[in-house]
Amino acid sequence: MVDRFKKPKVLFMLPTLEAGGAERILVTLLNNIDRQKFSPEFLALKDNGPVKEWINKDIPFHSFGNRTIKTSIVAFLKFIKKEKPDIIFTTMVHSNALALLAKIFFPKIKVIVREAALPSVLISKYGFKGRLCIFVYKLLYPKADVVISNCSQMIDDFEKVIKIKTDNHKILFNPVDTRRIYAKLPEKIEKTSDKINFVAVGRLSYEKGYDRLIKSLGGLNIDKNWRFDIIGDGEYKKVLQDLIKENGLENKVFLRGYHSNPWVIAANADCLLLPSRWEGMPNVVLEGFACGIPAIAISQAGGIMDIAKYADKSILNIVDNMDQFVQAMGKIEIMDKDQDINRNKNIISKLPEEFNLERVIKNFEGMLNN
Repeated sequence: MVDRFKKPKVLFMLPTLEAGGAERILVTLLNNIDRQKFSPEFLALKDNGPVKEWINKDIPFHSFGNRTIKTSIVAFLKFIKKEKPDIIFTTMVHSNALALLAKIFFPKIKVIVREAALPSVLISKYGFKGRLCIFVYKLLYPKADVVISNCSQMIDDFEKVIKIKTDNHKILFNPVDTRRIYAKLPEKIEKTSDKINFVAVGRLSYEKGYDRLIKSLGGLNIDKNWRFDIIGDGEYKKVLQDLIKENGLENKVFLRGYHSNPWVIAANADCLLLPSRWEGMPNVVLEGFACGIPAIAISQAGGIMDIAKYADKSILNIVDNMDQFVQAMGKIEIMDKDQDINRNKNIISKLPEEFNLERVIKNFEGMLNN
């Protein structure tokens, strides 16, 4: 039981400081919980990576240097004994397992874990390591005080694929920090050419589906000139470079690399593309809506169906296959981007209220307090 006469110490933990959607969500929650109610601290098992720059300077930062999950078990238990957090919050299944193991030794600590990927995907696509997740889900997740999923499809996965009870599972939508996004945008977004600009933002990996979209772009029927920028980096870069060349798209499709603030580039787009083979909750679509950018997404992309429950139909087109995807691209018109951004009234934002930072933080704090 947390002492109600002191601010609970909440330890936020990540296994690495590599940039990704799950890392962005955890740091957003970390930076924005109420300091009058909670005392947040941060722990990383590895010390190098861009995420370190995202964390507010007033938050105590701890690191084990360069450890893996396996080599961190003893160090983590010693850390917990010394620092005495009231609550541990983590995301990613392997760091969730570490936090839940600690709960066995420190049963009074409240442990809240967030699942960052669809369990069925982890099990089927990541070989032996993926199959190990089954044991974590079945043996350790029931010990969590709360298991957070970011979409209803994820809870369905736990019930139907993993076949565990979900009494301790709750949905917390991914928060969008519009202030952070708008603060780094120019005062005016101006259309820089008469081309239709498509954009995708995310790691260059198989699950993002960029390869199948590039292969399908030969069927794109569009009157005006167009270009497609992919912002991100990753292990699939060479594959995508080869596909762009094989399909004669060197003057159409551009790999822009990693950018710490992708919306400086992406805010000029006419449409955001999400061809993912699988997703949890696609943060990039939500952040795109905050910038007033409509999206085309494939129905396989996880939480996109939850977003569809709240988003205006005029800004989200969900399709079932890649033929329909490129047909939808052919219907996109050039947007009028010559407009001022009123950061107080958010006049460009198309983000549904359910994903606003303030609402999500309030729901998250309720989980910490309950």
